[in-house]
Amino acid sequence: MAISLKADQDILVTLIPRLLRNLAYILVRLVPLVLVLLCVLASPGLAADENEEDVAPIVPTEPLKFDDALRLTLQQSPQLVSSAVEIKVKRLDVWDTRADLLPDFYLTSNIRLNNPDDRTSKPFSFNFSFGSYDPIRAYFSIESKQLLTDYAVLEHLSVIDDVFGSIGKVYMTLNFLDKLKQNYVKGVELANQNKAFATKRYNEGWGLALDVLIADKALKEAQQKRDQADSDRLVALDRLKGFLGLMPEQAVTLDLKDARKQLLRDFDFRNVSLEYAIENSIELKQRRIDVLLQKDKLTLAYAKYFPQYSFGINREYSSRSNNDVYMATIGFVVPLWDWGERYRNVVREKRGIRKVRAEYRTKTLEFRSDFLDMRNDALKLATNLKLAHNEAEIDALKKQKAEIQFKSGSLPFPEYIGALQDSLSARTVLLSKEFEYDLKLFEFRKFTGHLYTSYVDAAQYSH
Repeated sequence: MAISLKADQDILVTLIPRLLRNLAYILVRLVPLVLVLLCVLASPGLAADENEEDVAPIVPTEPLKFDDALRLTLQQSPQLVSSAVEIKVKRLDVWDTRADLLPDFYLTSNIRLNNPDDRTSKPFSFNFSFGSYDPIRAYFSIESKQLLTDYAVLEHLSVIDDVFGSIGKVYMTLNFLDKLKQNYVKGVELANQNKAFATKRYNEGWGLALDVLIADKALKEAQQKRDQADSDRLVALDRLKGFLGLMPEQAVTLDLKDARKQLLRDFDFRNVSLEYAIENSIELKQRRIDVLLQKDKLTLAYAKYFPQYSFGINREYSSRSNNDVYMATIGFVVPLWDWGERYRNVVREKRGIRKVRAEYRTKTLEFRSDFLDMRNDALKLATNLKLAHNEAEIDALKKQKAEIQFKSGSLPFPEYIGALQDSLSARTVLLSKEFEYDLKLFEFRKFTGHLYTSYVDAAQYSH
């Protein structure tokens, strides 16, 4: 027992120094690879903070203009988090593919528990291998992964564009409701006067109870419209808070002065060109990426004809020397016959290219038709707005005439109130036409890409 223990100690005394020398030799050989890996890990693409947390939303203390609301949205809106994270994930996929240009490194260790054939080799062995290595496929996959990252960037821009459009509609709606409420308040005043007149005539015996009921009904309808405008305003404002990342109980004030100018800026739908809209269209850019991705799929289908490689350093037993020796091996796998699967895959991807090209052309034609339709709709609404302006001016003149006649005593009170209500109704119709026209122009601005390109630099997401 003592002799066996001493023999084991002798083996360890001789084995450990050799093992350390072998490890040192391996580490020296791995220094270049380690340096490459360190450079990869230090790259900007992998410098994302793993412990990113959502920051507390900033509650604006001053009235928000439209531009300020959009900038605040870019900083803290929860609507943009998902698509922004997807960009970072796609960038990691790109770096994964770049890492595939280098072979994976595996270290396998074995300890021999018994020695049936009286080998004189050490009981410890280490094997090194690089596994299956396909640099050709990895090289052609990099572009595909980068295109998928670009697609994710466009998807993020699309989300930003939609959120901007929704915020703009909220601003426009709130501005319209504020003006509309002023009209409704005046309508309540006129309805009160009309009811008071009908009640007075009834009490004096000159009027009918039906006239009082009709006047009371008109008053309640006017009050309901006024209250509904307040309710609609609260709903729209609450929706805006959601886009800004604020809670419903957090107060926010909007600066609606010159709201139309804030929302449209220098956009002129008569001067914007179809080429400009096509160049900015996010959807068409995505369709172009689809074509490029399909071409990459065809390239990868051809790449399957190339062999895969393997390399390793294994420790194996040599009967000649009755010892374990290290052996370097290199090999490759050549696909010889797969019953036409690779050929069919090439044909399939070629047909896919034809398909996505046809889809791109179809989307381009649809975009052109939508562009022309929206411009024609804007022209029609501009004409309707002019007619509403003319109608409002005519009713305003009738109102002035009625006021003069009423003061002179030549016009009865009911007809006087009727003229005021007609003028107020024409003003309400005009406000509705202005809102409809401005909303169409804002939608057209969004459609042409003028909205998101005015506030977002797409290049900042392409790094």
